[in-house]
Amino acid sequence: MAVRLASLRAECGLSMKSAAQAAGLNTSTIFRIEHGLVAPRESTVRILLDLYGEGEHAPRLLSLLREERVPGWYDAPGVPLGLSGFLELEDQAQVIYTYCPQYVPPLLQTPAYAESAARAALPPGVTPERVGRGVDLVAHRQERLDRHDGPHLWAVLDRQALLDPPLARPEDRFAQLDALALAAKQPHVAVQVARPGAESGYLYQGPPFTLLRFAEAGRGDVLVLHLLHAPVVVEDWRRVEDHQQAFARLSLSAFSVDATPEVLDGIRAVLPD
Repeated sequence: MAVRLASLRAECGLSMKSAAQAAGLNTSTIFRIEHGLVAPRESTVRILLDLYGEGEHAPRLLSLLREERVPGWYDAPGVPLGLSGFLELEDQAQVIYTYCPQYVPPLLQTPAYAESAARAALPPGVTPERVGRGVDLVAHRQERLDRHDGPHLWAVLDRQALLDPPLARPEDRFAQLDALALAAKQPHVAVQVARPGAESGYLYQGPPFTLLRFAEAGRGDVLVLHLLHAPVVVEDWRRVEDHQQAFARLSLSAFSVDATPEVLDGIRAVLPD
């Protein structure tokens, strides 16, 4: 809590004194909170998060303050608060289904792709350090996928995203295709490439989404919509079921899993050298 609040203040370019004045608090109060000398009141956390532009994520931090859950790596200050809740669920999932039109899902990105994607998604002029944190975050998520007890991943890829990746160097484009081909050989990973719309007869009209399935009996699947500013977690069973059906249609209309190596080879053949 202390390090997170200090990090958010620093990202806003505020000194302890200016933050205290803007929030109607004493500078000593900010100092004690950020150095872990006192546990802040819930009202103080809400005031500070509003000041730092993170007020909508107050429940996430307050759940730690109330000791309602054990903090994990996804609570580290380098992890955006808007991503933290989704990453906790992803970390707990036994099966991950994902469809990302226009880009390669983070769990299958190479470091070069992750860096390029981070630069494209962040505001212009961001520091290299912030871009680097985004790349490190992708790598950390992939570590669990690589473990023997990691989740199963089923990804349907957008063909156009592979033909037009956000990568300037040909070697980086080919490396991403090679990484996908290698991932597709893993027993716990299924990779499909969507057919052209004229062939598939199905057009998904919605944002990128992920479906998470858990090992615990009685725990329902969760839908995550990857929207512009942050992922939105949806537990309403009707919307979850709608996207389960959408993923099933995407999978049935895509090239088969067995055809993925051949499809990737075909894309590689038409990419410029």
